[in-house]
Amino acid sequence: MSFDLPTWVVPYALWSGHRAPANWLANDALPNIRQWLRDMHRTSVIYEAPHGPLPTSLSIPHEVAQAKALGWDFPDGCVPWAANAAAEQHLSADTSAWAFVTLCNWHVSNGQVTMGDPAHLQIDSNTDIQLFEAMQGFFAQDGIALYPYATGQWLAQSDVFANLPTASLDRVIGRNIDPWLVGGATPTGSATLLRRLQNEMQMLLYTHDVNAHRGLAINSLWWHGAGALPINTETSTHTKISLAKENPTNLSQPSLLQPFNQAQLKVVSDLRNASLQQDWQGWMQAWTLLDQTLFADLLKRVQQGETMQVVLCGEYERHVYETLPASAWSRVLAIVGWQDLWQSNALLKSIAKRFGATALHERLVVPPRSEDM
Repeated sequence: MSFDLPTWVVPYALWSGHRAPANWLANDALPNIRQWLRDMHRTSVIYEAPHGPLPTSLSIPHEVAQAKALGWDFPDGCVPWAANAAAEQHLSADTSAWAFVTLCNWHVSNGQVTMGDPAHLQIDSNTDIQLFEAMQGFFAQDGIALYPYATGQWLAQSDVFANLPTASLDRVIGRNIDPWLVGGATPTGSATLLRRLQNEMQMLLYTHDVNAHRGLAINSLWWHGAGALPINTETSTHTKISLAKENPTNLSQPSLLQPFNQAQLKVVSDLRNASLQQDWQGWMQAWTLLDQTLFADLLKRVQQGETMQVVLCGEYERHVYETLPASAWSRVLAIVGWQDLWQSNALLKSIAKRFGATALHERLVVPPRSEDM
């Protein structure tokens, strides 16, 4: 990946689940991304490597892509997203490590514990405050400072999070939690402390009043995004990055990005929910909206000669696209004035659609991995 290009990262743009229809799109569907793919060059396809006994990485591909675009180089599972969030909140200027603490539901069935999507808990602010106050003292006893961040998610500060690999929350949703727990099958050191604290909070939640009338119980928490921010050796200060999440329905919104290595980074998360739920129809509906908004804008930028880098991500791999220089054929058409002929020739356009449909299926649907855990 290049660090000096405006970069868009699109999580869950690659479908790797089951039930993808063989004849999945009409030839005229998603016209903007079809043309955009023709105008771009796929520079690399990166597969996430296994992490020890696990079949894949702890960090999910779009997180790795964001880190690479920012010029960060951390071991798998150690990208300091929580420390970056703490810096944005002006919580700390020292070298402390941080982690996210996310309240969640673990579902037990047939002897297996599965992570539910925390969004389904619909935690309100009052519940969040009650649990924060109930848990804060336990965290403090273990030398961990706890700070509010978002409803159902907090920031935790302690040296125990330094160089501690943790699994991305998205990596675990819908899966058996056991292989992904901090420290794995044989936790040691900081992981042992966190596993004990996690168990204590599960016991607290089991009898807490907030679960008395809930349909879906809040019964555990998840550590993720642990680590410390990199130090800028020239200024001896942390590198703080504001990651702007693009709103494709309002592309005129002013950018809130800060420059880093002359790059801009935008993250577009519209496909996440449908992909995590393995909702093929919902995923296609989200793609239709992205085609009409984000990729209509990106296509216009490419046609105006702008350079860019776009990373389409799935669960296990990421595809990096960069601006493709105008082809020799396009230059010939421009010279001889055959653009109008191309636009008016129904046969040529029909052939282009046929080739485009095949390419689109090959670019956006990838084989699933077997993950029986």
